[in-house]
Amino acid sequence: MASFFRQFINSPLQTGALLPSSPALVNEMLRPLNFRTAKTIVELGPGTGIFTVALLKRMRKNTRLIVIEINKEFCKRLCNINDPRLRVICGDAIKLSTFVRSADYVVSGLPLIGFPKEIHESILQQIKKVVKKKYVQFHYSFLGESNLRFAFQNVTRSFVLANVPPAFVYVAKH
Repeated sequence: MASFFRQFINSPLQTGALLPSSPALVNEMLRPLNFRTAKTIVELGPGTGIFTVALLKRMRKNTRLIVIEINKEFCKRLCNINDPRLRVICGDAIKLSTFVRSADYVVSGLPLIGFPKEIHESILQQIKKVVKKKYVQFHYSFLGESNLRFAFQNVTRSFVLANVPPAFVYVAKH
Protein backbone atom coordinates (compact mmCIF):
# COMPACT_ATOMS: atom_id res chain seq x y z
CA MET A 1 0.00 0.00 0.00
CA ALA A 2 2.86 2.41 0.81
CA SER A 3 4.42 1.70 -2.60
CA PHE A 4 1.11 2.46 -4.31
CA PHE A 5 0.75 5.76 -2.43
CA ARG A 6 4.37 6.69 -3.22
CA GLN A 7 3.80 6.04 -6.93
CA PHE A 8 0.66 8.20 -6.83
CA ILE A 9 2.60 11.08 -5.24
CA ASN A 10 5.42 10.72 -7.82
CA SER A 11 3.11 10.43 -10.81
CA PRO A 12 -0.60 11.07 -10.06
CA LEU A 13 -1.82 11.09 -13.67
CA GLN A 14 -0.12 7.76 -14.38
CA THR A 15 -1.22 6.06 -11.15
CA GLY A 16 -4.68 7.59 -10.98
CA ALA A 17 -5.61 6.58 -7.40
CA LEU A 18 -4.37 6.99 -3.86
CA LEU A 19 -5.30 3.44 -2.81
CA PRO A 20 -5.49 0.04 -4.52
CA SER A 21 -8.91 -1.19 -5.68
CA SER A 22 -11.26 -2.87 -3.19
CA PRO A 23 -12.40 -6.52 -3.43
CA ALA A 24 -15.88 -5.23 -4.37
CA LEU A 25 -14.46 -3.31 -7.34
CA VAL A 26 -12.34 -6.29 -8.39
CA ASN A 27 -15.41 -8.56 -8.35
CA GLU A 28 -17.51 -6.10 -10.37
CA MET A 29 -14.73 -5.64 -12.92
CA LEU A 30 -14.24 -9.37 -13.45
CA ARG A 31 -17.94 -10.37 -13.35
CA PRO A 32 -18.48 -9.74 -17.13
CA LEU A 33 -15.63 -12.10 -18.16
CA ASN A 34 -16.35 -15.69 -19.15
CA PHE A 35 -13.33 -17.48 -17.74
CA ARG A 36 -14.44 -20.84 -19.19
CA THR A 37 -13.95 -19.63 -22.77
CA ALA A 38 -11.32 -16.88 -22.49
CA LYS A 39 -8.07 -17.63 -24.29
CA THR A 40 -6.37 -14.23 -23.97
CA ILE A 41 -7.03 -11.45 -21.48
CA VAL A 42 -5.24 -8.11 -21.51
CA GLU A 43 -4.98 -5.86 -18.48
CA LEU A 44 -4.03 -2.23 -18.99
CA GLY A 45 -2.53 -0.31 -16.09
CA PRO A 46 -2.34 -3.20 -13.60
CA GLY A 47 -0.47 -1.12 -11.01
CA THR A 48 0.47 -3.34 -8.08
CA GLY A 49 -1.44 -6.31 -9.49
CA ILE A 50 -4.73 -6.38 -7.55
CA PHE A 51 -6.71 -7.31 -10.67
CA THR A 52 -3.82 -9.38 -12.05
CA VAL A 53 -3.80 -11.76 -9.10
CA ALA A 54 -7.61 -12.06 -9.16
CA LEU A 55 -7.56 -12.77 -12.90
CA LEU A 56 -4.91 -15.47 -12.51
CA LYS A 57 -6.94 -17.13 -9.73
CA ARG A 58 -10.02 -17.33 -11.99
CA MET A 59 -8.36 -18.19 -15.31
CA ARG A 60 -8.02 -21.66 -16.81
CA LYS A 61 -4.59 -23.21 -17.16
CA ASN A 62 -4.41 -22.51 -20.90
CA THR A 63 -5.52 -18.84 -20.75
CA ARG A 64 -2.90 -16.13 -21.30
CA LEU A 65 -2.83 -12.89 -19.34
CA ILE A 66 -0.91 -10.00 -20.84
CA VAL A 67 -0.47 -6.97 -18.60
CA ILE A 68 0.75 -3.63 -19.93
CA GLU A 69 2.11 -1.19 -17.36
CA ILE A 70 4.06 2.02 -18.01
CA ASN A 71 5.38 2.48 -14.44
CA LYS A 72 8.76 0.72 -14.09
CA GLU A 73 8.38 0.15 -10.32
CA PHE A 74 5.01 -1.51 -10.83
CA CYS A 75 6.48 -3.59 -13.70
CA LYS A 76 9.21 -4.93 -11.38
CA ARG A 77 6.57 -5.92 -8.85
CA LEU A 78 4.40 -7.60 -11.47
CA CYS A 79 7.39 -9.58 -12.76
CA ASN A 80 7.64 -11.16 -9.30
CA ILE A 81 4.31 -12.92 -9.83
CA ASN A 82 5.36 -16.45 -10.61
CA ASP A 83 2.82 -17.75 -13.12
CA PRO A 84 3.65 -19.04 -16.62
CA ARG A 85 0.33 -17.70 -17.97
CA LEU A 86 1.39 -14.12 -17.19
CA ARG A 87 3.32 -11.88 -19.58
CA VAL A 88 4.35 -8.45 -18.27
CA ILE A 89 5.01 -5.70 -20.80
CA CYS A 90 6.54 -2.51 -19.49
CA GLY A 91 5.10 -0.18 -22.10
CA ASP A 92 2.44 2.32 -23.07
CA ALA A 93 -1.19 1.30 -23.71
CA ILE A 94 -1.25 3.67 -26.67
CA LYS A 95 0.81 0.98 -28.48
CA LEU A 96 -1.53 -1.88 -27.47
CA SER A 97 -2.00 -3.29 -30.98
CA THR A 98 1.78 -3.57 -31.43
CA PHE A 99 1.96 -5.76 -28.30
CA VAL A 100 -1.21 -7.81 -28.81
CA ARG A 101 -3.07 -8.70 -31.98
CA SER A 102 -6.25 -10.00 -30.39
CA ALA A 103 -7.76 -10.51 -26.94
CA ASP A 104 -11.07 -11.87 -25.78
CA TYR A 105 -11.22 -9.30 -22.99
CA VAL A 106 -9.45 -6.08 -22.11
CA VAL A 107 -9.64 -5.00 -18.47
CA SER A 108 -8.41 -1.51 -17.64
CA GLY A 109 -7.67 0.55 -14.60
CA LEU A 110 -6.08 3.32 -16.65
CA PRO A 111 -7.08 6.80 -15.46
CA LEU A 112 -8.17 7.69 -19.01
CA ILE A 113 -10.14 10.80 -18.06
CA GLY A 114 -6.94 12.33 -16.70
CA PHE A 115 -5.19 11.89 -20.05
CA PRO A 116 -5.25 14.46 -22.87
CA LYS A 117 -8.28 13.92 -25.13
CA GLU A 118 -6.19 12.69 -28.10
CA ILE A 119 -4.42 10.06 -25.98
CA HIS A 120 -7.69 8.96 -24.34
CA GLU A 121 -9.30 8.51 -27.77
CA SER A 122 -6.22 6.78 -29.23
CA ILE A 123 -6.15 4.24 -26.41
CA LEU A 124 -9.85 3.51 -26.91
CA GLN A 125 -9.20 2.97 -30.64
CA GLN A 126 -6.34 0.60 -29.80
CA ILE A 127 -8.61 -1.36 -27.46
CA LYS A 128 -11.36 -1.46 -30.08
CA LYS A 129 -8.83 -2.85 -32.56
CA VAL A 130 -7.81 -5.84 -30.38
CA VAL A 131 -10.81 -6.72 -28.17
CA LYS A 132 -13.11 -9.46 -29.45
CA LYS A 133 -15.69 -9.84 -26.66
CA LYS A 134 -15.71 -7.14 -23.96
CA TYR A 135 -13.76 -4.20 -22.68
CA VAL A 136 -14.14 -3.46 -18.95
CA GLN A 137 -13.00 -0.12 -17.54
CA PHE A 138 -13.46 1.65 -14.24
CA HIS A 139 -13.51 5.38 -13.60
CA TYR A 140 -14.09 7.48 -10.52
CA SER A 141 -16.52 9.75 -12.38
CA PHE A 142 -18.80 9.48 -15.41
CA LEU A 143 -16.77 12.04 -17.40
CA GLY A 144 -15.24 9.41 -19.70
CA GLU A 145 -18.58 7.82 -20.54
CA SER A 146 -19.21 9.91 -23.67
CA ASN A 147 -15.84 8.82 -25.13
CA LEU A 148 -16.70 5.18 -24.46
CA ARG A 149 -20.12 5.53 -26.08
CA PHE A 150 -18.54 7.20 -29.10
CA ALA A 151 -15.99 4.38 -29.53
CA PHE A 152 -18.27 1.40 -28.74
CA GLN A 153 -21.85 0.64 -29.79
CA ASN A 154 -22.92 -1.12 -26.60
CA VAL A 155 -21.90 0.32 -23.20
CA THR A 156 -23.36 -0.52 -19.79
CA ARG A 157 -22.50 1.04 -16.44
CA SER A 158 -22.61 -0.12 -12.84
CA PHE A 159 -21.56 1.60 -9.63
CA VAL A 160 -19.38 0.26 -6.81
CA LEU A 161 -19.89 2.15 -3.58
CA ALA A 162 -17.55 -0.12 -1.57
CA ASN A 163 -14.35 1.40 -2.96
CA VAL A 164 -12.29 4.47 -2.03
CA PRO A 165 -13.33 6.47 -3.91
CA PRO A 166 -16.55 4.84 -5.21
CA ALA A 167 -16.21 3.81 -8.86
CA PHE A 168 -18.18 3.39 -12.07
CA VAL A 169 -17.57 0.15 -13.97
CA TYR A 170 -18.19 0.24 -17.72
CA VAL A 171 -18.58 -2.80 -19.96
CA ALA A 172 -18.26 -2.05 -23.68
CA LYS A 173 -18.65 -4.24 -26.76
CA HIS A 174 -18.74 -3.70 -30.52
